[in-house]
Amino acid sequence: MRQLIEFEIKKMLRKPLVWAALLGLVSFIAIMEYSWVVPGYADIQMAENGQKVTIKGFEAIPVDKEICASYHGSVTDEKVRTIVETYDIPDSVWEANDIDPNREYHYVHNLVYNILSSNGFVNPDGSYSGQTVEEAFGDMAPELILGYSTGWECTIYALLYSFLLWGCIVTVIVSPVFSEEYTIHMDALILTGIHGRKKCTLAKIISAFFITIAGSLLLLGICTSLMLTVHGTAGWDCSVQLGELGYYDRVPYSLNWLQAYGFACIAWFGGMLVLTSIVLVVSALGKSSFSALVISFVIYAIPMFLPWNILPDSVALWGYLLPITQMQLLKLFEFDLLKIGSITFPPVYLAVPITVIVLIVGILWSKKSFSQHQVV
Repeated sequence: MRQLIEFEIKKMLRKPLVWAALLGLVSFIAIMEYSWVVPGYADIQMAENGQKVTIKGFEAIPVDKEICASYHGSVTDEKVRTIVETYDIPDSVWEANDIDPNREYHYVHNLVYNILSSNGFVNPDGSYSGQTVEEAFGDMAPELILGYSTGWECTIYALLYSFLLWGCIVTVIVSPVFSEEYTIHMDALILTGIHGRKKCTLAKIISAFFITIAGSLLLLGICTSLMLTVHGTAGWDCSVQLGELGYYDRVPYSLNWLQAYGFACIAWFGGMLVLTSIVLVVSALGKSSFSALVISFVIYAIPMFLPWNILPDSVALWGYLLPITQMQLLKLFEFDLLKIGSITFPPVYLAVPITVIVLIVGILWSKKSFSQHQVV
């Protein structure tokens, strides 16, 4: 069995198209990591001796971390006011650099100031808007934790798009696993062999999932290691609603970045396993490797363009649990906690039973379809 699995893995990875796609993925990840994480868009502007000083890249990261460490913890109105007033750059400094001081909130200061600015605590001229934490976040206000969150936030952002692209590549790799045998008329040889209907078929399925899981772990491991090396673990306990990018500011329940990272892993791995199961079924049912690839890609990509937001939440939620929408995270995170009896849980947990069910159905269906394929 081991030799069969190794043979199938090599066969799936031998095609020039696959290596071109993998090279594209590596290039994309490198660009995403450089742009968002290592060192990312780290940028600080401050006033020193009446002059505007700018710090960028790796030099800005420790400065941001030090500033955020001073204010790490619960968010209070007094803390918000102090931060805004402390890091409000004087009008004279902006004017000296030919910049309109009444548009100060459009420009970067430091991470903690930028977070407050993106959440409405800063006026266009850079002064405190007077908005209270409770006005901005409602009942969730007492639970919010402010701090350095760039590493976690940007890594999740980079991984999100990397997994979406990895899903496309998995479709390219896995779609020919059964259908190629029909195309080159090898199905007759395989299915009439002593191990064709059992061991060979099972080896194909195991190989497909091995590539999906190994690639996903490698992708996750590389990006996470880079984040920990550059940014450390700082900010794992900070609230996602207080991220600088503002992508998760509408999450309606208390959630920190470590929890969000865990939920994201559930969504990414669940989505990848479901996608692999679907592609295996399509491959086993397809008449050729080309048709299997096209149908698999359409099934994967189309849900991203459907108007789920106009449907009732009870229906839209299931639409956001499809592989490509699930791996995008954002809409799934914006649903409130679900309740069954006295138990409440985030909607992303639904991905676990869905993944298990689709895995079982996909494996059995694809195995049966190929094993019982009519040999001509």
